[in-house]
Amino acid sequence: MRDSAHRRAISLQYFMVSAPMQPLREDIVLRFDVHSVDRLLDRDGSPLVGPRIHPEVARGIRAEAAGHPKGSRFRIRVGVPSTDLGRVNEVRSAIQSHFGEECADAEEEIRALAYKGRWTFLVAFLVVGLVILANEAIVYWFEGRFITVLSESLIIVAWVTLWGPAETLLFSHFPVRRARDLARTLASAAVTLEVTEMDPTPPRTF
Repeated sequence: MRDSAHRRAISLQYFMVSAPMQPLREDIVLRFDVHSVDRLLDRDGSPLVGPRIHPEVARGIRAEAAGHPKGSRFRIRVGVPSTDLGRVNEVRSAIQSHFGEECADAEEEIRALAYKGRWTFLVAFLVVGLVILANEAIVYWFEGRFITVLSESLIIVAWVTLWGPAETLLFSHFPVRRARDLARTLASAAVTLEVTEMDPTPPRTF
């Protein structure tokens, strides 16, 4: 009994030592420099009351983040003048608010696409049914080569009518879902500020 317990303890110890540890995935740093936090926030360019970031900055962050694998975690590091170093909460709130709104807009677009897809597919399905009934009637009452060509043409028209709504219902939401997931990830990214020196070749300057 004691020998059996001892062997199990040795086996467990061997497994713990030999089993490879899975490394934790590190956050991907998205870094860019700005001339000032005021220009980053774009207070004068946006009519909205809530905090927003400049569209060019958002486009740059989004483009750089989209190049990484799905499920990546990000850390946004902003280079600012030393006088703006204490405004990290303001910058963090603006970035989270901006990409949070993008996520909400994408969710609304997904719902609209689903609604449109369902109704257009239903209408197309009814049209296909009518076309098939008309085709059956023509084939039943008439004969000849022209009737055969007309029958085959009606079948093609029916499938073409159905393809567009089916594509909207099944596939059109995938790009929007990817944009939503990316915006949600960026909205939850950690944001830090650091002093930047405006050298002749900075990483990116807005």
